[in-house]
Amino acid sequence: MTIVSDVVLVGGSSIVREGLRRLLSSQHRQILYTGARLDEPGLAEVANLACLMLLIEDQGMEWTGAALAEVRQQCPTARIAILANKFDFDSMLEAFRSGAQGYLINDLSCERLGGYLDLIALGEKIFPSQLAQKLLDQSALCEETPSAVSIDCANLSVREMEILRRLAAGFPNKVISRQLSISEATVKVHVKAVLRKLRVSNRTQAAIWAASQGLHGPAADGDPPISSSSSVKAFGLSAKASGSSTSGFAASS
Repeated sequence: MTIVSDVVLVGGSSIVREGLRRLLSSQHRQILYTGARLDEPGLAEVANLACLMLLIEDQGMEWTGAALAEVRQQCPTARIAILANKFDFDSMLEAFRSGAQGYLINDLSCERLGGYLDLIALGEKIFPSQLAQKLLDQSALCEETPSAVSIDCANLSVREMEILRRLAAGFPNKVISRQLSISEATVKVHVKAVLRKLRVSNRTQAAIWAASQGLHGPAADGDPPISSSSSVKAFGLSAKASGSSTSGFAASS
């Protein structure tokens, strides 16, 4: 039984949109609008309707968080699903954080696509099957080093990695704040997140962890980059003097 009746198609090439329009129409769904971009005038006519909006990726368009925020602003009552060209973990996370209810890969069968759209219309969140393999691979990687947190297992964001490099260089929060053009309060939030992900208790332990991973501090005010070994010495310690590798700082389970 088909649940979704009203669908909006945005993005992709004209031939892809036409193919999807015919497919979804054959499943007794009403296509309210099809268009290549969000700024086309026809979208405003259906913006306030309770419908399912399928955002189609192609080589020239990726639905970033900013684009999804724009969709949510224009169509506040729509349920949003993305039809992506390939699985990308970071893009998927950004999509759900920005308000999407589904992230689908375009290798679906027609029947599965229709079923997923029905579930999204009912309020379910739909994740691609590739996510399961990603989680299994990540779990296996972490099990290989149970006594320490590797860079891959830490899952540090780009901003958190920038913070960590500056912690490794021995920079205080005020300097980090100035270098990254963010507030000291924001720096503190990122520092707490870094310590939690690395399973260490303080900045010194984070610096030793960075040294063990071969990370280098950033250049400060035009100075050459600081090596990881000299960065740790800024705290009056060395990885050797600590008596162990970073496994000594891993939280017990």
